[in-house]
Amino acid sequence: MTGRKNSATLVRLGAGLAVMAVVGVGLPSGASAADGDAGDVEVTNTETIQVYMSADGKVQTKRVYEQLTLTGKGQVDVENPIEPNGLRNLDGFGNPDVSDGVQSESIDVDGVSRSRTVSNFERDLPLDISIAYELDGEPVEPGDVVGESGLLSVNYTVKNTTAAPQEVTYTDGEGGTITETVEVPIPIVGSLTTVLPSSFSEVRSDTANMAGDGRGGTKLSFTMTLFPPIGSDTATFGYSALIDDGVIPPASVSALPVNPLKSPSFKSAGDSYQSGSETGEKLVAGATEIDSNLLKLRDGAGDLLAGLIQLSDGADQLNAGLAGEAAPGARRLADGAGDLNDGLGKIDRGAMKLDAGAGRLSDGTGTALSGSRKLTAGLGKISAGLDQLGDSEGLPAAAAGIDALQAGVDQIVAGFGTANDQNTLLYALNALELGLPDARDGVLRVNAGLVRLRGDGSPATPGLVAAKGGVDQVQSGLAAAVAPGGSSDQLIGGLQAVRALADCGPVCKGTLDQIIPQVQTSKTNLATASAGLQQVSGGLQVAIDGLNGELIPGTSLLASRLGAAADGAALANAGAKRLKAGVQDVGDGLGQLEAGLSTAIAGVLQLSDGAGSAYAGSSDLTDGLSRIDAGAGDLADGTGQLADGTGKAADGSQLLSDGAGDLATGLDSAADGSGRLADGLETAADGAPALQDGANRLSTEGMSKLVAAGEDTAQEYGKLYATIDAGAQRADAEEMAYGAPEGADGLTAYTFEIKGEDGEGSRNLMRGLGALAIAGLGLGAFAMRRRLA
Repeated sequence: MTGRKNSATLVRLGAGLAVMAVVGVGLPSGASAADGDAGDVEVTNTETIQVYMSADGKVQTKRVYEQLTLTGKGQVDVENPIEPNGLRNLDGFGNPDVSDGVQSESIDVDGVSRSRTVSNFERDLPLDISIAYELDGEPVEPGDVVGESGLLSVNYTVKNTTAAPQEVTYTDGEGGTITETVEVPIPIVGSLTTVLPSSFSEVRSDTANMAGDGRGGTKLSFTMTLFPPIGSDTATFGYSALIDDGVIPPASVSALPVNPLKSPSFKSAGDSYQSGSETGEKLVAGATEIDSNLLKLRDGAGDLLAGLIQLSDGADQLNAGLAGEAAPGARRLADGAGDLNDGLGKIDRGAMKLDAGAGRLSDGTGTALSGSRKLTAGLGKISAGLDQLGDSEGLPAAAAGIDALQAGVDQIVAGFGTANDQNTLLYALNALELGLPDARDGVLRVNAGLVRLRGDGSPATPGLVAAKGGVDQVQSGLAAAVAPGGSSDQLIGGLQAVRALADCGPVCKGTLDQIIPQVQTSKTNLATASAGLQQVSGGLQVAIDGLNGELIPGTSLLASRLGAAADGAALANAGAKRLKAGVQDVGDGLGQLEAGLSTAIAGVLQLSDGAGSAYAGSSDLTDGLSRIDAGAGDLADGTGQLADGTGKAADGSQLLSDGAGDLATGLDSAADGSGRLADGLETAADGAPALQDGANRLSTEGMSKLVAAGEDTAQEYGKLYATIDAGAQRADAEEMAYGAPEGADGLTAYTFEIKGEDGEGSRNLMRGLGALAIAGLGLGAFAMRRRLA
C-alpha cells in the first residue's frame, strides 16, 4: 500500500513538471551556482507543492518537494532557500544542513547529481479551490452521493489569491501617462483532470476536454488561465452525468506561475494589448487631426457663407442695376434711338425736299438773273426811248408805247409778288430767309443732341461712352468669374472637394448636392449674360463710331452751310424788295404819263428820271440776283450734302436703334440671369450654415467622441498591458515559493489532489472499531484469567 502511494506521488509530481513543460516556462539554460569552483556545473532547482484535499474541498496536508539537479563537473557550494519544518531527506537517512531556512551543501559533481527533500508547506497557497455538488438539482455533501442514482452535477471554483495592490503606469492617449493602483496577481495557469467511472453516463460539460480512458471511463480535462486581463483570477467549471450506485471520483489540479510576456502561449495576447494601446494613441492623433480639419472646414464654411452672402448681395445689386437701371435705361436708349431714327428720317426727307427746293431756287434765280439782265436792257431802251420821247417830235407816238410799257411794268410787279403770295419771287425769298435759320438751329440742336448722346463718360455727360464702359466692366467681371479656373470654378471645385471628404456625412453631402448644380447653372447663366453684354458693347461701339465719324461732323457742316445760305437769302430778299420799289416807281410814272399828256414833257422828264433810276435799280437787281444765284448754287450743294449726311445719319441711327434694341434684350436676359444668380446664391447662402453646423456637429458629436474613444482605447489597452507587465514582473520575482540558489534555474509547480468519495472511509472506520472491540474483549478476557489465576 505504501509503495502504491509513493508511486502515485511520483506520478503526480511528474504531472506537475509536465504542466511546466507544456506552458513552456523556464529560466535561461546555462545558469551556474555563484559560489565555489563551479567549473561547467549547471544547477536546476524545482519546487513542487503538493496539497491533499478532501472531497468537499478542505485542505488536509501540504508538502513541498525540493529537488536540486546538478549537471557537469566540478565542486559547487549550494545555498538553497528551503522550508525547515518537517524537513526530511528523500535520498538518505541524514537530514540536510539547514540554517535560517537555507540549505547549505558543498557538492562534488561529475556527471549528474540530485538532492531531494520534502517538508511541510507552511506558507499560503496561491489557489483557493471550492467544490459544489448537486444531485437531481439539490445541494448535497460528497458522502450523500455514494450509492445514490440520479443526475449528478459537480462544479469546481478555483481562485487565484495572490493579488496585491501595485502601481501601474500607462498612456493617457494624448502623449502623457496615467499612474493607477490596481490589484495584480501572480500569473498562474493550470489544469484539472478527473476520470469518471463507467457507471457515469450522458456526461455533459461546456468547458471540458473529454476523452475515453481506455477502461470504460470518461477522462475530463479543464484548463485555467488564472490572471487578468488574459483570463480571470477565478475559474468556474464542472460537469454533469447520470449516475447509478454513485461515487465521487477524485480529481487532480496542476498549476504553476508563468510570465505571460515570455510564454509563447500568452505573449501574442500581451503584444495585442500593447498594439491596441498604440492603435488607440494613433486613433486619438488621427481623430484630433481630423477634428482640427473639421474645425478648419467649419471656419471655411463660415468664410464661404460670408463670401456667398457678399456674392448674393453683389448679385442682388447687379440684378437691381441690370433690372432696375441698365435694362430700363437700355430700353429707353432703344426707344430714344428709335425716336432719333424717326427724327433723322424726317430730317432726311426734309433735307431731300430742301435739296429739291434749293435746286428749283437755283434754277429760278438763274431765270431771274436772265430776266433781270433782259430787264436792264429793256430799261436801257426805255430810258433811250424816253429820251426820244422827251423830244417834242416823239410825244405824238408815245401813247402806244406808254400802254405797252405799262403792261410790262405791271407784269414785272406781279412777278415780284409779296411775302404772302405763293409762287412769287418775294414769297420764295422770304421763305428762304425765314426757314434757313430755323433749319440751321434745328441741325445745331440735332448736333448737340448727338454729342450729348455720345457723351464723354463723365458724371455730367455720361452718354453712350459711360454706358459702354459700364457694360464692359460688368462683362469683364462676368467673364472673369466664368473663365476656366475663375471664381465660379473655384467655388464649384471647393464644394466638390468638401463633398469628397470621407467625413462629409449624409447631411453634408445632401446640402452640397443641392448647392453645386445651382452654382453650375449660375455659371452658365453668367456666361450667357457675358456673351450678351459683349454683343451690347459691340453695338454701342458701332453707335459711338457712327456718331464720331458721320453724324456729328455732318450736322456741324450742314449747320455751317445753312448759315451761309441764310445770309444769301436775306441779301437777295432785300434786293428784290428794292427792285420791286423801283418798278413800282416806273409804274407810277407811266400812270402819270398816261394821265395827262399835257404835262407829258414834265412827265416824260420825270419818267426819264425814273427810268434812269429803274435802270440803275435793275443793275442792282442783276447784281443781287447774281449773288442769289451763286448762293442758291451753294445752297443746292449744301442741301445735297445735307441730304447725304442725313441719309448716313439715318442709317447710323438705324444701327444705333438695332444695337440699342439688342442691348435692351441682352440686358433683360442679363437681368433675368442675375436674378436667378441672386436666387441661387441666396439658396447657397441658406445652405452654407447647414454645412458649417454639420462640420461643427461632426467635430463636437463625432470627432470629439472618436478622440474620447481613442483615448479610452489607448488607456484601456494600455492599462491591460501594464497589468500584464506588472504580473510578468511578479512572476519573475515571485515565481518560486521559497527561491532557488543564486545563478540556478528555478521552477515551481503546485498539485492539488482532491480525494474522491466511494464509502471506503466509513467501512474502514467500522472495521477499525470492530478490531478495537475484539482487542478490548481479548484484553478483558486476559485480565479476567489473571485474576482467576
